Amino acid sequence: MNLQSLVVVVLRLMALDFLLRVAVQLTPQILMVLRLSSHSPLDDSRSDLAVPLLFIVAMIICAVLFWVFALPIARLVTRGVSHDLSFGAMSLVDCYSIAFMAVGLFYISSNLPSVLNWTHYLFKMAATSAGSSWKEDVKWYDVSQAFIPFIVGVILFVNGRRWAVILARRQTEAPPTATDTHESDA
Repeated sequence: MNLQSLVVVVLRLMALDFLLRVAVQLTPQILMVLRLSSHSPLDDSRSDLAVPLLFIVAMIICAVLFWVFALPIARLVTRGVSHDLSFGAMSLVDCYSIAFMAVGLFYISSNLPSVLNWTHYLFKMAATSAGSSWKEDVKWYDVSQAFIPFIVGVILFVNGRRWAVILARRQTEAPPTATDTHESDA
């Protein structure tokens, strides 16, 4: 395990967190704007929606690029620094596993109180109202703010080891670039 690999793990987790935050915080707002604009009689409302949608697409592309270019960024960041880093017998798979599970546990633990609170509220509303009229009083944006990160946390925790093996295998099988061969000659 070396410093460059650790930086790649951290950068990819930051990209994952950024993508999750975009999905949780911005997408429901854009969907609400889309719903409101569909009821609007103005023909100009479609052009007003282009900028927010392009903004979300650009942010998603930035998160994906951050993930893809994590290794070159790590090479740049760790250039000129000793790459030796002792974690004992920890491998790259172990670091990815710990990172995925830690982020998953963070999302689970930080959103569990809200999920429990919303679950109780939704059951109470459904039990005390006839039919589905109770759904109109629920702020679904707030519900999604609690449930989406919680669900992503559970997915990260459950699948963390499997994804860690896949990512570590891909990272170690990456062919050396021209800068790697020049650095090893020096």
